[in-house]
Amino acid sequence: MKTPRALILGATGLVGHYCWRKWSERPGWTARGTWHKHALGGLDKLDIQDEDGTRALIREVKPSLVLIAAANPFVDYCERHPEETRAINVDATVAAAAAASEAGATPVFLSSDYVFDGSVAPYGEGDAVSALNHYGRQKIDAERGVARLGADHVIARISGVFGWELSRKNAVLQMVDRSRAGKPTHGATDVRANPTYAANLPDVLAELWEGGRRGTYHVAGAEELTRYDFFLEVARAWELDESLIHKSTLAKMHSPANRPLHSSLRTDKVRSQVKSPLWGAAKALAHMRAEEKTWLAYAEYVRPADPQPRAGA
Repeated sequence: MKTPRALILGATGLVGHYCWRKWSERPGWTARGTWHKHALGGLDKLDIQDEDGTRALIREVKPSLVLIAAANPFVDYCERHPEETRAINVDATVAAAAAASEAGATPVFLSSDYVFDGSVAPYGEGDAVSALNHYGRQKIDAERGVARLGADHVIARISGVFGWELSRKNAVLQMVDRSRAGKPTHGATDVRANPTYAANLPDVLAELWEGGRRGTYHVAGAEELTRYDFFLEVARAWELDESLIHKSTLAKMHSPANRPLHSSLRTDKVRSQVKSPLWGAAKALAHMRAEEKTWLAYAEYVRPADPQPRAGA
């Protein structure tokens, strides 16, 4: 097995940051990461749309795997700005994967349940893809671009990811902040998926790589929930006022991007090949709540990096 030397492109985002921190502490592993818009000490400044800079960093680090976590994950923004977001979500992503592959590293790409239209869930890895929005179509095109590079790749489809995050953008943190301010949150009762705890992902992805597992995997939470029921679980974990969680439907949300009503993912394949868990919502949220003080102390401690780009980037 190659020496586990990981490079995380996009290490200030939700999944990228968990992977950078946990892989840095994983026995025998080393990890290096990048930031683009949000400076963070210990990371290299890099815009993955700078193909020359990305290639230069990969040559410098000589990684054995490259996690491509840098992306524009805002579904409605992608719908309004498809060409702008395609530049990073497809073009830059595939170019970074190609640079990794050429350097002998395994590209690990984070895809989404939104590659499916929701008509025949739950979905297995081999089911036909058919997205309802630009974000999903971008993920499909990126998956195909990564897969064309050869067999040595991992495509991890994730769903409704949540966890501690420097920018507090994910649905759990937004709901907690709103509830603590006495503001309501609307949860669709007709949208079902697998909420996925970001803290579970680093160990699962590491095990896949270490075990020589390659190809496409559904890496998602252990249970299927409606958005409304998930928000109730959040309220219970944080002991918040459940009456602030209001029932709604996808149609009433009036979002620019259409979304699948039922995009649940089958995870039998990944569970048969790794030992690390993918928790259900209640256990994951309880763990996240217990980590709150530790996370807030860490976030307060973190200092911005010198916002100067690395040489050649």
